[in-house]
Amino acid sequence: MKFSMYFFSSIVAIWFFAFCLFVFDAVFYTNIPNASCDNVVVLTGGKGRIPYALKTVNINKSKNIFISGVYQKTTLNAILGDKKNENNASFILGKDAKNTSENAIEINNWITKNEIKKILLITSDYHMRRSILEIKHINKELEIIPYSTKSSFNFNFLMNCIKEFHKTIYVYVKNIFDTLKGKK
Repeated sequence: MKFSMYFFSSIVAIWFFAFCLFVFDAVFYTNIPNASCDNVVVLTGGKGRIPYALKTVNINKSKNIFISGVYQKTTLNAILGDKKNENNASFILGKDAKNTSENAIEINNWITKNEIKKILLITSDYHMRRSILEIKHINKELEIIPYSTKSSFNFNFLMNCIKEFHKTIYVYVKNIFDTLKGKK
């Protein structure tokens, strides 16, 4: 009985410690100042990602912006609205992905077709780690510069972190099993 209580307590303590590290990483992650790259990739789904990407593209003079996970009927005008594309970057809308795993496939298809070796990846702070894991699992050679949008530290952020933490653990485990099976 004592062993099972210690074992369960140890598991809870490990989970809590790992979760705190995950939240700390999301909250205190700092983007590289003046990071630049010709090819910017944005994952849809989080509030503020598109305006943040457009600002980043305009500042860094990026040439291409690939938006992955766009709803089938959405147009570029609907996405941009009244925001300015000062750099005249080329926008490519990826409309095949419905989740992060499919984003990774969609991104890999685009970068392979266009012989791209480096991207600046924009997504939410709590979503960045899993996004990179998914993309790197498919294309280990791709250089990724993470550039995250900042979330407000509040109850919704913590709930998003809890969900994302468990999804990230799942991806780690899935990638280990895929590697053991020889898939990637």
